[in-house]
Amino acid sequence: MTGRRFLVAVAAAVLLGAGAASAGTGLVGHTSRVGEYSLKLPAGWHYRNASYPSDHTTEYWTAPGDAHSRLEVQISGCVGCVEPPSCVLSGTHCHADPGQMVPKGTVAKTTLSPWRVEFVARNAASPYPEHGLVAVRHRGATIVDWAYVELWLPASQAALAKTILASFAFT
Repeated sequence: MTGRRFLVAVAAAVLLGAGAASAGTGLVGHTSRVGEYSLKLPAGWHYRNASYPSDHTTEYWTAPGDAHSRLEVQISGCVGCVEPPSCVLSGTHCHADPGQMVPKGTVAKTTLSPWRVEFVARNAASPYPEHGLVAVRHRGATIVDWAYVELWLPASQAALAKTILASFAFT
C-alpha cells in the first residue's frame, strides 16, 4: 500500500468511526431533581423545574435553537387518575389504567405493559407531533404514583422520540 492509499484508508476509517459514533443514540442521561426518575436526552438540552407545592412535580427540557423541541415530565400522586372510573366511584374493577390518560388528538396508542402506555398525538399548540408516555410506578399491584411524559420533536425524528421515551425509568 502506497503512502497516499494508506492515508486515504486511515481517513476513511476515522470518518467511518465518527459516523458510527454519531449513528449511536448520542443521548445523555439525566436524573430528575424532584421527581424520582431518569431518562436520556440529546446533549445540550436546557432544564427548568416548574414544580410548586402540590401533589405533582413538573420539569421541562428544551432543545437549544428550537423552542418547539421540548420535553415535559409530570409526576402525580393522583392514584385515582390512572384507575378506571368504576374504581374511583364504586371501588370495583380497580387496577392501573394508564391508557385513559392519553390526550385528545391521539392518533396512535401502544400498550407496552399494564403499567405503561405510549402514544402519538396532534396538538394545535405545536407544529410537531406529541410523543408521549404514561407510566405507573407500583409496588406489587398497588399504585404509588405515575408519570406523564410529553415530547415534541419533528416528525422526521420519530425514532429518536421512541428511544427517549423508552429510556424513561423511575428511580
